[in-house]
Amino acid sequence: MASRSHGPYKNVLLARLAKLRADDLASRLEPVELIVNQVICEPGQPMEHAYFVEVGMVSVVSIMKDGRSVEVGTIGSEGVVGAPLLLSAAPLPYKQFVQLAGRAYRISSELFKEAAQRNSLLRDLVYKYQVAYLTQTMQTAACNGLHSVQQRCCRWILMSQDRVQSATFALTHDFLGLMLGVRRASVSDVLQPIQERGWIRSTRGSITVLDRTALEEASCECYGLITQYTNRQVN
Repeated sequence: MASRSHGPYKNVLLARLAKLRADDLASRLEPVELIVNQVICEPGQPMEHAYFVEVGMVSVVSIMKDGRSVEVGTIGSEGVVGAPLLLSAAPLPYKQFVQLAGRAYRISSELFKEAAQRNSLLRDLVYKYQVAYLTQTMQTAACNGLHSVQQRCCRWILMSQDRVQSATFALTHDFLGLMLGVRRASVSDVLQPIQERGWIRSTRGSITVLDRTALEEASCECYGLITQYTNRQVN
């Protein structure tokens, strides 16, 4: 359990509701810590809570029958883990777990659905975010098929920094391999040229962004497209 009191919110959706004086969730939100590798929901299982991420990142991962896995989406302070609850959707066939540590506010699934039924602003914001998330996943699919591993690595580092709001964040080669869909042994080959150019510093278990401008220039267009569209939807 986190000890942080409610507001001012860093989660974009909660901050938006508070600004519009439509925040009737406050008394029902539970502050929690997000711990690396913490499982939010297993594939095919119903979600017990929705999470409004304040700092950190939750990864949505597709796991194949042979055990291979790849990230298909990420959720940070721009949205909510559990938006499909409002769509009466069947449990998702993906694993959702904490990729980058931080904190969040959570609410039980039933209370979340009840609040959305009463509060049209909350419902509309979550729907808009879900469109942004769908755009992210579709653009990521295009990115994975069309752009180089190094371009995708730069994009992922930028998106991770946005979520943790710090130049330095924890990142293992195992996790980065999962995100990029490459073998762990290949991760060093991806990071080495980026580090040699002085854009990042990679140490055991962490990355520090040294030149964000260079990373943005080296990244593919997908980072800008996803970020700009999400900002238009939820801000």
